[in-house]
Amino acid sequence: MSRMTKPPDRLLQLGFVALLAGGIVLWAQQRKPRDLPLAIDLSSALPGGIVEVDLVVRRAGHLLLRKDVRSGAEGAPGTLRAVVRAAPGEADIEVTLVYATGPAHRTAARVQLAEKVTAAVSAQ
Repeated sequence: MSRMTKPPDRLLQLGFVALLAGGIVLWAQQRKPRDLPLAIDLSSALPGGIVEVDLVVRRAGHLLLRKDVRSGAEGAPGTLRAVVRAAPGEADIEVTLVYATGPAHRTAARVQLAEKVTAAVSAQ
């Protein structure tokens, strides 16, 4: 009788191991870091007067990206583009605009980072 119960038990064990391995592979693929595009729109913030832009991207308190762009007398571009290397999901964006004259302005936003969609933030 023990010979009759072994083959089905072995098939169940192999099926369980295959299912577990497949789940681990799918989980690892979802958590794998990717290049996630990000665009900061500076057009409403008088880009000609901006001499420095400090961009900080965080998730759950962990730093994902910090980018400091100094423009000088010519001013900042209308759009600042960056690529965040992380897993897709929500992130906190903090943009600090430093003007040649006047105080610096800080904008904070929460965005959804995705692989094929550029996350956009309007700095003011």
